[in-house]
Amino acid sequence: MRRHQAFGPVFLLALLLAVTLAFAAVRPAMAQENIRAYHSDIAIGADGELTVAETITVQAEGVDIRHGIFRDFPLTMQDADGRKLRVDFDVVSVTRDGAPEDWTTESITGGIRIYAGSKDTVVSRGEHTYVLTYRTDRQIRFFPDHDELYWNVTGNGWQFAMQRASARVTLPGGATPTRLAAYTGPLGATASNAGMSRASGRADFTTTRALGPHDGLTIVVGIPKGVIALPTADQQRAWWLRDNVNLLLGPASLILIFAYYVWFWRRVGRDPPRGIVVPRWDAPEGLSPALVNYVDNKGFSGGGWTAFSASAIDLAVKGQLTLKDFGDTITLERTATSAAATPFATLPAGQSSLMKTVNGAGGRFVIDKANGTAVQKAGEAFRRAIESEHSGKYYRRNIGYIVPGVVLSLAAIFALIVFGDVDPAILPVVIAPAIVAVVFGLMAVRLGRSFRQGASLARRIFAVVALGFIGLTGLSVLSGALLALLSEIDIASQWPVLTCLIGIVLTNAIFFFLMGAPTPLGRKLMDGIEGLRLYLTVAEKDRMNMAGAPDMSPQHFERLLPYAVALGVEKPWSRAFETWLAAATAGAAAAYTAAWYHGDGFGSFGDRIGGFSSGMASTIQSTLPAPTSSSSSGFSGGSSGGGGGGGGGGGW
Repeated sequence: MRRHQAFGPVFLLALLLAVTLAFAAVRPAMAQENIRAYHSDIAIGADGELTVAETITVQAEGVDIRHGIFRDFPLTMQDADGRKLRVDFDVVSVTRDGAPEDWTTESITGGIRIYAGSKDTVVSRGEHTYVLTYRTDRQIRFFPDHDELYWNVTGNGWQFAMQRASARVTLPGGATPTRLAAYTGPLGATASNAGMSRASGRADFTTTRALGPHDGLTIVVGIPKGVIALPTADQQRAWWLRDNVNLLLGPASLILIFAYYVWFWRRVGRDPPRGIVVPRWDAPEGLSPALVNYVDNKGFSGGGWTAFSASAIDLAVKGQLTLKDFGDTITLERTATSAAATPFATLPAGQSSLMKTVNGAGGRFVIDKANGTAVQKAGEAFRRAIESEHSGKYYRRNIGYIVPGVVLSLAAIFALIVFGDVDPAILPVVIAPAIVAVVFGLMAVRLGRSFRQGASLARRIFAVVALGFIGLTGLSVLSGALLALLSEIDIASQWPVLTCLIGIVLTNAIFFFLMGAPTPLGRKLMDGIEGLRLYLTVAEKDRMNMAGAPDMSPQHFERLLPYAVALGVEKPWSRAFETWLAAATAGAAAAYTAAWYHGDGFGSFGDRIGGFSSGMASTIQSTLPAPTSSSSSGFSGGSSGGGGGGGGGGGW
């Protein structure tokens, strides 16, 4: 019993010590990061320039304040007439606990952010005092009976509570302020929980209540007229240019770029006048089916596989190849006649390349997924052979005139960003319409081809529905994105930049399509090709009424079938031949077979031949290997918040 009595006090003392130590260890972790004191010394120069030293004492606990603090400052203010002015801002120095501190700046929406500290340094827990000194101009508001400093001392964007905020304003020449006002609380509040005093040459303000996060202290100091020099005429002109740089630089850039494109479009981009289109039943100038596709589309359509297919069918009709269609596999097989025929050099460029491919495969070239890489190489060689011989002969893209326009546009955008007052948040607003404009433009051009003469009613209806769907979807997505972005942007000051940047992008997109133009020879051939399309797609009775038109026959049908494939009208041409077969004598209909084509298809001849011809390019493309890709990750009433100054801050 005595041992328990002796041990009891010692045990209780040890327990009390342990609890005390634990509480001491936990207490720092329980402390909240805040601003203990925020004091601003504002010295007004005789020319109206402000030199401001903000002394900010914070409690750091390693939560938000790890490397230091940041301070946001707006680069605009409203003058006495409510106009938004652009102000200068220069950081003089940053210190922490009396020693120089590293600092950096970055642009933010409507202002600048100052980071005090370094990412390589972690501040210790406890109390730290930062002093940020900077200069700014154009913060004095001029009225008929007085001048004034209307100044948001702390800003309303701080993420921390403030235990106390204060400010001292020093006037030049020892002038005494005429009157004072102070506002505290969140943005727009008119409460005045602050003490104020004035004396010769200065005014002092101190809050009488703590400020919560996003609360602030705003002050107004009346200044006798004549103490601050009025801006000179030169200063006013320079400031006007600075305030209106967007309104001047943006439209000037847009006009310059538009004038550049119009000038050169009038010189090299205007299409030669169209000729009279009359029906014809042969290719103009003896063009091959591949060249008809190339000229008609101002380049290859369908990645060149439509021209490839038309060339293969043309070679088959002429007895050079046999085509075997087995669903997902197509075989191009050299005929015995081809093996003993004249050299490939006598064939059109694309067909010569295709025959070399078949010959290189031992006379039998299989188009299927297993042979996808070889098919891809064959297509590349085919297109290269035609383009090397005919590029620039029928159509000039005039890229040499587009590239300088793009460079000029990039220089103009760079000048707007560097010399103009551009909100960084506005750039996504420009990028979004640019992407939609380019994508929609490309889709419109592709689908617009469906309206060509000879296209079926179903195809035209599909094109209209597709264009409407793409347009509606694109505009819906774009409008939603723009509304979200524009809600955070000061449209009143940024609309000249927004309008002109979008205008520059759209000007480039429009003239990318307009600058290219057919050559006189190309225009003539395009008129002839349009006449051939007209002949291939008109109704049978209209075709029969054409003076001098040849009678339909198997030979006539086969000779023009490759051209129908090249022009995308093989189905109406095949149906026309099928109609003729049905009306011909039984012997003629029974005697006809396409010796150059073997397939497993069912249905009428027109369905089988037309279906194979139109689907051949799609079948070939389905056999190609998937493209490789790589991925990377990369990671008169005032209120609180009014006047100049302001901003906010936090820890980082």
